Amino acid sequence: RSQSLVPPLWLFSRSELKTRNVARYLAYFSGLGCGFIMVEIVLIQQFSLLLGDPVYTFAIVLAAMLLFTGVGSYLSQKYRVGDRRLLQVAISALVVLIVSASFGLAPLLRTAVVLPMFARIVLCAVLMLPLGILIGVPFPSGIRIMGREAPSLIPWAWGMNGFFTVIGSVLALMLSMMIGFREVLCMAAGIYLISMLVMLRATRSDGS
Repeated sequence: RSQSLVPPLWLFSRSELKTRNVARYLAYFSGLGCGFIMVEIVLIQQFSLLLGDPVYTFAIVLAAMLLFTGVGSYLSQKYRVGDRRLLQVAISALVVLIVSASFGLAPLLRTAVVLPMFARIVLCAVLMLPLGILIGVPFPSGIRIMGREAPSLIPWAWGMNGFFTVIGSVLALMLSMMIGFREVLCMAAGIYLISMLVMLRATRSDGS
């Protein structure tokens, strides 16, 4: 598991943490991991309203998320317009989409439960498409930025991203029961926004 990378990194790569802007870079990738898993867990819970069976819901949502984030990652490399600018545009659009979903997704899914099962699966994939593509852009864009400015931190980026994916999953489950799905999605949007601002500040400090 990705989180198991952190102890070895601490033991053998602590010297890399002396890199300039290390806290900002690692906060960015930590935020991506936390925000991603919070969105994913809430979507699994909400799409269960549409698809019914939790096993089907988990399989379909997870498969769609992995597929479309992969597409987003591919497109971010193929049609680059400057990694810093691409990162800014993708996360800004993602924040708007997540906040919109927090208010509009549940009513839409409740309305769509009357559709045949195949139509509900297609609807699930269509709704996941833009979200997945946008989620797939920030990580590879950030890796490319850091590869130019602090390449020694790339293993730490992967480790912290995986570690905070675990932290975020626990938070998402707890907070969903305490404050609700809408609020958790808004928190995830806030985490993405803060992560973007932190990375932009780091790259500006490096003169890029």
